[in-house]
Amino acid sequence: MSVDPGELLQRISATLKADIGPEVGNEFAKTQTFMASVVLDKVSKQLTLGPAHAAAELADTSSLVEALGPVLKDASGPVATALTTLRAEQTVAALGPLVEALYAAPSEQRQAALEQIRPVLRRDIDRRMEIAQ
Repeated sequence: MSVDPGELLQRISATLKADIGPEVGNEFAKTQTFMASVVLDKVSKQLTLGPAHAAAELADTSSLVEALGPVLKDASGPVATALTTLRAEQTVAALGPLVEALYAAPSEQRQAALEQIRPVLRRDIDRRMEIAQ
């Protein structure tokens, strides 16, 4: 019988927190036990939610690239370079240089582009918070 790695780490985390931590007499060791539980809990969430989050990020960035095409069709210089990178990488991390380039370049398209980008960044933050909680 195969156990999901995320579930296994969650069980170990719960055992550390509920059974082992309270029995440790040394305060430093007790603190370390509880911190290990927190770390395992976070890694468990990353393993469990990672594939769904990666798929959501790809869907978001793919849609964003499509939406930005008409908005930034006349882009040049750093904005065009950053947009090309976003098209190639299709990651939220690739949005940083694009946002920087949009703010640095005088552009009528800036506001329209940022209105498309902000919801993607918000959903990325929400996914990260899901793991952090």
